Amino acid sequence: MSVEASILVEQANTAFYRALESGMLERMDEVWAHEEWVRCVHPGWDLLTGWNRVRGSWEIIFAGGQKLRATPSEVWVRTEGDFAWVTCTENITVFNEASFDSALASATNLFIQRGGRWLMVHHHASPIPIVVPDNSSDVIQ
Repeated sequence: MSVEASILVEQANTAFYRALESGMLERMDEVWAHEEWVRCVHPGWDLLTGWNRVRGSWEIIFAGGQKLRATPSEVWVRTEGDFAWVTCTENITVFNEASFDSALASATNLFIQRGGRWLMVHHHASPIPIVVPDNSSDVIQ
């Protein structure tokens, strides 16, 4: 695994999250391979197969017009030849008119190298439940 390839894959992964934040379908088009075998699982969605269905999902998501920030952390990259995968934690903040909501997701992103570029071929994100500590007791005061 070359350090240079890992850096380029991490940059491709970051470009995916910047495309997500932009809400612009054209930017999402740039980071994905346009193949019938690409796959995507958004949190709470079924598996989508094929570029047309994956692209359609981004159209639906972007049509909502929500502004969001998506920052990957705990990024792990592995490359093997022209194939790479990334696991990370997605730190997502969705901004509403007067407030915001935050969530965490665990993501696996797969990339293939084509024409000197690393393109996404699979994105799978699952929500990470936020555990709130129970500080209550059985003692009545």
